[in-house]
Amino acid sequence: MGTVKIFFASDFHGSERVFRKFINSGKHYGAEYLIGGGDITGKMIVPIVQHPDGTFHASYFGSEVVLTTEQEVQELEATLRSSGFYHVRTKLEEMDSYTPEKIDELFHEKMKETIYNWVALAEERLKPLGIKCYMMPGNDDHTIVDEALASSDYIVDSDQKVVQVGPFEMITLGDANITPWMCPRDIPEEDLAARIDALAAQVKDMSRCIFNLHVPPYDSGLDVAPQLDKDLKPHMDGSELKMVPVGSHAVRAAIEKYQPMLGLHGHIHESRGARKIGRTVCVNPGSEYQQGILKGVFLNIDDKKLKIDWAFTTG
Repeated sequence: MGTVKIFFASDFHGSERVFRKFINSGKHYGAEYLIGGGDITGKMIVPIVQHPDGTFHASYFGSEVVLTTEQEVQELEATLRSSGFYHVRTKLEEMDSYTPEKIDELFHEKMKETIYNWVALAEERLKPLGIKCYMMPGNDDHTIVDEALASSDYIVDSDQKVVQVGPFEMITLGDANITPWMCPRDIPEEDLAARIDALAAQVKDMSRCIFNLHVPPYDSGLDVAPQLDKDLKPHMDGSELKMVPVGSHAVRAAIEKYQPMLGLHGHIHESRGARKIGRTVCVNPGSEYQQGILKGVFLNIDDKKLKIDWAFTTG
């Protein structure tokens, strides 16, 4: 086969602009395989409220906007989708009916609808090109999206499976160690270790295996984030944020134990980089999804020598 060309990116968090860039990156970079690293859904839903005078009002990023034309509303909706927010149009007199339960139900509907659309778009764009795409949820993603991720017979939902990526095996796990936010797929370290071990036991040749694990290994330099207090406010070290490792001990131990060829990680947006743990090359491309920027890493792997060259991308 010669060389295998892979493009990896993670943490789209509902940004339609970033996801479309991800789908286009296969052709753009000449990649044969696209791999997504999880955290694909948005974090909130923004009501766009029509008032009796016909104007629409919305609050996001701490600002209140007033819109007077349909074009302005459509432009705001496009901005919200690009920034990773969902939206719903409603009327002022209906706002009282939006109970927490109704908002939660609507939020989940928007999540699922978006992922169904993304999977369909990926298949439509990539199948004619013969580019394979592997997607997964991350710890932020509710299990309600699992059926959407599994809705294609071309786009591969690789979570908690061992799959082939060309001549290589890949294990995938979207779960993470416990975070301060208690996300849907946060689990204790011992459970994370057990799930990795169960997948690793199915691998035929660990020297040719990719570990696509959403959370990075602890204290690897790919897991550095602001230290938070009990109120989720960042600690300060003088005038600067105090940064600490927040990755997974289980992931670190698994990489040290199994020494796969490659580790693909996301989760910590501000820890873009590459590190070696023993023989394993580990990468985290980082994320700037709210700005509509796709951060990724293009990997060129020699099929025989298993030599990995990589280049980080921003676009």
